[in-house]
Amino acid sequence: MKYPKFMTLINQVLGCVSGSLIVAIGFLAVFEALARGAFSSPTSWTLDISSYFLIWAVFLGSAYAYQEKGHVAVDILRDLVGKRLGKPPRRAMAFAGYIIVLLVIIVLFRAGVIITLNAARLDQLTIANFQIPIAALYIAIVIGSVNMATTVVFIMLDIASGGEKYL
Repeated sequence: MKYPKFMTLINQVLGCVSGSLIVAIGFLAVFEALARGAFSSPTSWTLDISSYFLIWAVFLGSAYAYQEKGHVAVDILRDLVGKRLGKPPRRAMAFAGYIIVLLVIIVLFRAGVIITLNAARLDQLTIANFQIPIAALYIAIVIGSVNMATTVVFIMLDIASGGEKYL
C-alpha cells in the first residue's frame, strides 16, 4: 500500500495553515517591536495571540512533519543494522519505532480529550491579558493527535507493504 494521496493533501493544507500561523507570529513580533521601540507604546495582546497561534501551529503541522520525515530522529542504529543485515531488520526497526510513536500519540490524544472536556465543562479562560476559552487551545491537541495518529498508521501500512520512503 502506498501512502494515500488524500492524507498527503490534508497534511499539506494543515502544514500551510501551520506555516501561515508562524508567519503571523513573525508579523506580530515585528509589530510589537515597532510599537515598543519606535512608539514607546507596547501592546498587551501580541504575546498572547502569538502563544495561541504557536500552540495551533505545532499541532497542525506535526502530521506534515511525520509525512515528510521532518521530525527529529536518531536513526544511526537503524542505519547500521540496515547496512549490516539488510532491509528486513531495518524495516522491522522502523515499524517498531512507529508503534512506539503511535502509543505516545494515543496517550497524548487521551489526555487532550480529558483536559479539553474539563476546560469546557468548567468554562475556563486563559489567564492572559487576551482571554479566550482554554478549551479552544486544548482542542488543538485533540485535532493534531488524530491527524498524527492517522498519518503514522498510514506510514506503518506503507512500511508493512514494502514501501521504502519511511525506512
